[in-house]
Parts: sequence; structure tokens; C-alpha cells
Amino acid sequence: MDEKGKVRAHLEFGEAKVDFEGDADQVLKSILRFLSQVYPSIRAFQKIVYTPDLIKIANEIAGLMEITSDGPIINPNINLSAKNAICLVLLGAYMGNKIGKLQKETLSTSELSRFTGKAKKTVSNELPKLVDKGLVEKVAEGEYKITQLGIRKAEEIAETIREKMNLG
Repeated sequence: MDEKGKVRAHLEFGEAKVDFEGDADQVLKSILRFLSQVYPSIRAFQKIVYTPDLIKIANEIAGLMEITSDGPIINPNINLSAKNAICLVLLGAYMGNKIGKLQKETLSTSELSRFTGKAKKTVSNELPKLVDKGLVEKVAEGEYKITQLGIRKAEEIAETIREKMNLG
């Protein structure tokens, strides 16, 4: 990790002192873990704050999609609605970016069409609905990314597909 992407934090709570260093997600998780150990009531906050768990998501999408250096590829044996396919592919882009496999977590309409196997017109018609529902965010002209709400929805989609396919 380069120095620009690194976050450093120093915490003191009574006699307890600790330093954390890493990317923002790692440092935040470490801070929350530390606080929950030294201040037990913080656990209540952990129960109501949603933070995407990359390991859990990876396990949920395993077998449903693969993340390649070109982008996320949905298992061809899975038949999905355009909405669900877009959410899953954007989740794959998010994951690919977080694990360093993809340069960006956004996808264009053309890329979404290619990775979902849906017609570009279908994708173009579905995206505004997903944006209105807060599942997807338009970040630049023709570029879209999944939101936190979208990540939660995509996790539910993956879980439903896994159950239907008896993948556990």
C-alpha cells in the first residue's frame, strides 16, 4: 500500500493506548474492535452500524461470479433479472476494487451490459430505477457504482441464488 492510501490513528482510553495503521477500512475495524474491548457498551453501536464484510461477501458470491482483471463475470448458469444482475456485477466491481484486482469500482453502461449479458437498452432502462431506489449511484457521465444499500441488497440476492442452487 502506498503512503497516500495509509491511515494512522492513535487512541488513548484511560491506561489503554494503541496505534493503528493501514487502509481506512482496516483502521476503522481495528478502532471499533479496540473500543468494544475497552468500552463494552460500544457493542450496541456495532449491532446497528453496517460495514460491508469483505470476507462474508466473498463467500456469498463464490460460485455465482468470478472477478477477473477485465471485470466481474456472472456464472453463465445463473439466470437473473436485469436489476439483480446489475446489482451483482456492481458488487463484483466493488469487491474487485477493494481487493486490488480492479482499478475502479465503477462500471459504464456498456460494461454493465457486457458483464450482465443484458442488452445495453435494458441496462439503460433499469439504471434510473436502481438510482431512484438508492441501490446504485451515478458517479460520472455513464459511470455507476453500488451504494451501501445496494451492497446489502446484492448480499440478499446472492443469498437467495445460493439457496435456489443449493450452494449452501
